[in-house]
Amino acid sequence: MKLRAAKSRTADLFAAAVPERRPSVSSPVALAPQAPAQPVLDRLHPKQLWYAAVFPAMAQLESFAAPLQKLCLHAHAFTSFVSIEPPNALLLEIKGSVKLFGSLQQLHEGLDDRWRRLALPAHSAIAPSTLAALWLARAGASSQIEDSDLLPTLLAKVPIACTAWDAERLQTLRAMGVTHLGELMRLPRAGLARRLSPALVRDLDIALARQPAPRRAFVRRERFRERCDFETEIEHVAYLEKALEPLIERCARFLRRRQAGIQALQLKLRHREGPATCVRLGLASITSERRRLSDVLCQKLARLDLRAPVRGMELISGSLRELSASSVDVFAGFTGAGSRDSAPQLVERLRARLGEDAVYGVCLIPEHRPEAAWRRVHELRLGAAARIEEESIDQKLPRPVWLLNEPLPLPKPEILHGPERIESGWWDGKGVARDYYIARHADGVRLWVFQERQSKRWYVHGVFA
Repeated sequence: MKLRAAKSRTADLFAAAVPERRPSVSSPVALAPQAPAQPVLDRLHPKQLWYAAVFPAMAQLESFAAPLQKLCLHAHAFTSFVSIEPPNALLLEIKGSVKLFGSLQQLHEGLDDRWRRLALPAHSAIAPSTLAALWLARAGASSQIEDSDLLPTLLAKVPIACTAWDAERLQTLRAMGVTHLGELMRLPRAGLARRLSPALVRDLDIALARQPAPRRAFVRRERFRERCDFETEIEHVAYLEKALEPLIERCARFLRRRQAGIQALQLKLRHREGPATCVRLGLASITSERRRLSDVLCQKLARLDLRAPVRGMELISGSLRELSASSVDVFAGFTGAGSRDSAPQLVERLRARLGEDAVYGVCLIPEHRPEAAWRRVHELRLGAAARIEEESIDQKLPRPVWLLNEPLPLPKPEILHGPERIESGWWDGKGVARDYYIARHADGVRLWVFQERQSKRWYVHGVFA
């Protein structure tokens, strides 16, 4: 008993020596005891700040991708991170741009002024979370919120229609008597997740800056474009080829740095008077090799008749494409210094000399009618043609390599193999009903012939090698 009394007096003395710590409102531990303590400055000044712009006129457009992408190019003048929010909104992360433009007010006015110059009505808002800025902008509230603690108060007045949730969910909320976000936020979270969906609760947490919401940034399509002005006018194509070499070298270096290739090039030759001469060319496959680019351009220029002296030139590439491993010669390297000519180079040279439409590839199509079982393709796709051939329709008899443009009539031949009946095409008005055979001509040549089932006439459609 004496020992317990001594311990009790020691505890009383220790409690009297240490002052009692009462929880206060400003203490982060009292606000969120389960979460780790965070400085108050992180809540008042979040790491991200989002600007949302909603364009009501775009809501009626059938295709919104192209107009929004053009607006992203204007938005890149203010920030490097721009996200497209279909169907008629943009989201900009502007935290790092506030200091650059002086203040948040000046940045907000600059963005709104850009839309006014484009004669495009827009509603905008700024908030620490993506959905909060988007919902406030749709509601027409031009707000500037930096403190996440103010979000519940301002979002409480926003109609639930501004969330752009599906019609069934909005109808369910209206049947419950919920028309604004404030009424929704007062309901139990567990009940909302069970009755509606966990995604709704997650959207509320994102809007209140309790949960991050990553966005996909819009990446501008890159193209190589460089202009060169001459000190004196050039009258001969040979001098043009020499002046073009530095531009081609810089274009190849531009592609190598981005590990990309191109399949189209355009060369503009500017004259003292009159419109520029445009030289357009297509490549047989995606490439970044300087040798191939130089070769096809020189072949094009060799066939060009200059109508006037050239004062300058501009080289413009097509859109950048992903450069696969098969597009690069292992032994030649990226610069194309190898001595071997590839099949794409041969195709490009022939096209440069004979014309773009003179050389083409053949793509097989799953179709029973021989004349409709293939089509021309501009791009050289050997691997793709092989895959399509594997998926083509099974054939009972072999097919000739030489197929005539139009079947030619002939007397009844000597039949070797057959028949193979082909009856198809009734749905497009070009139906056929034929019995195909392999026949032998009097000279010993094997022919691919057919007999029409209605007229009983014989025709030759192909010749075997």
